[in-house]
Amino acid sequence: MTLLELTLTVATVVLTVSLIFTVRRGRQLERLRVARDQESTAAPSVAEQDEVMTLTLSSSLPPDDPSLQLGLPNCQPLFVALVQTIDTGVIVVNRACQIVFHNDTAIHLLAGQPDMRGSGLITLVRDHQADRLAHDAMTDGEQRELTIRPLATGRTLHLQFVPLYTASRDIVGALITIRDLTQISMLERARRDLVANVSHELRTPLASLKLLVETLQSAPPPDIAARMLEQMAQEIDAVTQLVDELHELSRLESGRVSLKLEPLAVWPVIERAIERIRPQAERKHHTICTEPVSDLPPALMDGDRIGQVLLNLLHNAVKFTPEGGTITVAAQVLHIAVDDPPSRTDRPPHPAGTWILISVRDTGIGISSRDIRRIFERFYKVDRARTRHTGGTGLGLAIAKHLVEGHGGRIWASSQEGRGSTFWFTLPVA
Repeated sequence: MTLLELTLTVATVVLTVSLIFTVRRGRQLERLRVARDQESTAAPSVAEQDEVMTLTLSSSLPPDDPSLQLGLPNCQPLFVALVQTIDTGVIVVNRACQIVFHNDTAIHLLAGQPDMRGSGLITLVRDHQADRLAHDAMTDGEQRELTIRPLATGRTLHLQFVPLYTASRDIVGALITIRDLTQISMLERARRDLVANVSHELRTPLASLKLLVETLQSAPPPDIAARMLEQMAQEIDAVTQLVDELHELSRLESGRVSLKLEPLAVWPVIERAIERIRPQAERKHHTICTEPVSDLPPALMDGDRIGQVLLNLLHNAVKFTPEGGTITVAAQVLHIAVDDPPSRTDRPPHPAGTWILISVRDTGIGISSRDIRRIFERFYKVDRARTRHTGGTGLGLAIAKHLVEGHGGRIWASSQEGRGSTFWFTLPVA
């Protein structure tokens, strides 16, 4: 097999694995979207609409209202009880667009007052286009649909406006259903981000490999060819790392990673991680310091997985600390009471108990307050220009977060730009 064939084979395998990962991540989204489409196309029949009007408006309008022919009053409590149990918002308005019925879900999704019967629809939805579409549906008898994102809740809501008729086919109001599409929107955004990031991370090394192969085909001098082969190996390693981390993150997020928890001494795990990163640190003339604590109790952990977390944090510290910097690793016992407030380390809400607190501190370039809130997200990179030079997939911290939380602990960071960063995580005491 020629070098070109070998390279193209590797690239094909990498792209295939990445595609499988992306498709697998999108299956849940597709099922949700199909269910939503099937639900939205099942419009109520005329008979169902008449029943809805009969059962809802009868309790809200005067019995002598000339616009309605109402009956079956004994069924109304059953209807209300049923509608209150569903997770779809339901609103019924009359021809004046006044609310004559709503369920609790509609109030929750739109952040309204507990009882808004008699109020105008605009008062609850706070969207002029929604109010206009309700009027339009009652004017021409055609259904309308609208997606809104209320500022009060930040949710993504899909509204459907269905005209309601009497037995004589007179339009007397409208039924408005509200479905919360926030989760679907988040899944769609995550899918788009995943495809975009994987494509970007694969494009760069594959383009470099293509250029190197084309250059090698021109038979350059042996010393240049050797350097090119070394660079090709590095690019293949980068793609392999991306695929490995994607696979690892997929297994973690789907709960398919089993942790082998056992009581282990903390410092041997820390020291092994330091020894693995030491060659990289020495190339940049970094000093690695430790702050051991005597009588540190063992932690309940998977030693290999926590070593992976430490190695990731140390790798980032080396990567983003200028030459001659200092990296410090410390461990101590942390007691957290039920009513303890977050500490000066910017610790997030944390379960009470006795924990081992491990920290990795560097004297590097630091992280802005805007970015530090997102650094544990998949593919998030603080500075793409900077990380393009230093390398990395943007998945390491997301994997570390899953592993630490799988132990019952928490991971977080504190930083000042230009003055370094500290990453902290906790493990339960055995």
